[in-house]
Amino acid sequence: MAVESAPEAPPTAAPSKGKGMWIGLAVVVIVIVILLGAVFGGLLGPPATAKPEAVYHVGYPGDAIKYLPTVWTNRAVWDAKWFFSEGLRDQGFIDQLKATGINVTQIVGTAPTTSQNPAILASATIFNENYTTRFSDSTVGLFASQAYDGIFVMSLAMAKANTTDTSSAAFKQAMRDVSNPPGTTIRPQEWAKAITEISAGRDIDYVGASGAVNFDQYGEVGSDYEVWGVNAAGTIYQKQFIAEGSWAPAPSPAPPVGTRSDVPRHPTALPIKFGTILSYTGGLGLYGPDIRNGTILAAENINNNGGVWGGAVTLVHEDDATNPTTGANAATKLITIDNVDAILGSLASSVSQKVYEVAKPAGVAELSPASTSPLFTTLDDVDLFWRTAPSDALQGKAAALYAYRDAGWRKVSVFNINNAYGNGLGDVFASGFAARGGQILRQVPYEPDKASYDSELTTLFTPVVSRAPPMRAPRLDEGTR
Repeated sequence: MAVESAPEAPPTAAPSKGKGMWIGLAVVVIVIVILLGAVFGGLLGPPATAKPEAVYHVGYPGDAIKYLPTVWTNRAVWDAKWFFSEGLRDQGFIDQLKATGINVTQIVGTAPTTSQNPAILASATIFNENYTTRFSDSTVGLFASQAYDGIFVMSLAMAKANTTDTSSAAFKQAMRDVSNPPGTTIRPQEWAKAITEISAGRDIDYVGASGAVNFDQYGEVGSDYEVWGVNAAGTIYQKQFIAEGSWAPAPSPAPPVGTRSDVPRHPTALPIKFGTILSYTGGLGLYGPDIRNGTILAAENINNNGGVWGGAVTLVHEDDATNPTTGANAATKLITIDNVDAILGSLASSVSQKVYEVAKPAGVAELSPASTSPLFTTLDDVDLFWRTAPSDALQGKAAALYAYRDAGWRKVSVFNINNAYGNGLGDVFASGFAARGGQILRQVPYEPDKASYDSELTTLFTPVVSRAPPMRAPRLDEGTR
């Protein structure tokens, strides 16, 4: 008997166009939900955090000696490298740290330094040899050479202009005439040679103990920089040299050219009285004695070689205690009681700012051998503030170059004293480091003379949410060392 086969099933109908569209939309929605879940899950979950590889510290020894032992004690957690400004480049300070058990060989910093140009280095050699002989001190303190240059160059300008009126156009022009090229080279201790050239109507170019001392239109000088370290014996040494302008490919502007002032052929004796406002106590008290020695050596060199057309240079010294109010009071005394012709000082930028506020209305020039805040570039609008120490607008860039290019750090925090010096240098460094592609995690200011800095240190080392560094084009100066 035959078996009949089952009829074939009809073919499955294709889904309608409308139904396929809804399936596609469902797939898209599912994908979006998954992506949003991943994004929000990451935001709501534990964020990635970052700690600084290094801390750029702008401050003074008097405060740093209080909190660096705490950092050392907590080094297992607070393990960032310490990168110092020139305000902490002092052998006595390093000796104090070493005595507390800190491994000082881990310290690096930046500071202005003498040029490696043989023509300029010759002046530094003359000064250093005379300084060590005169004061029986094998170590020339930071900014002692800038103080010597300050007294020497102001005296040269007064001799050329034949006036002690530092508010006069003749003196201001003479400050640039005697310090900028062209002219006969004058070095430290060559006072007699300088007077001979000036009396003959010939131009001079003072090449100082601290460098070329070429004043620009703001009364400021350029500088080379060093990265300084501390060796196994606990002694500061030059770790790396950073030539002036190497952090910025553009050439430095040429010194301004002005009309040379006429000089009387037979001027009368010109006694000069300088007031100095330096720090012998307070946060910068370690630096004051050496800087005072620089001014004494300059005055002795001038007076032992005939003086200023026969007039003697005298000095009146005041201690500002690294305090702006004390510095302003010292300036008032020097101007109203001692009748000084000019002021050399101060060291801290915050103090120099207050001294300037007293000196400006009196028409008395102030020349600082150590105040480096960028604020003075625009603060002085009457050409009465000069400095033989370079602006931190330069040091901040040099420090940022080293931190990013040479040390290889990409995440750095800044710990700076809350005054004109600390905020100015801290800001310039932070801006320069970020411009190179680095990340500033935190910028923590601190007040001087506190009993404890535990709160600031805790903030400084608290991890922050990390981010990817910005994309940038390579810099022209990153291919060379």
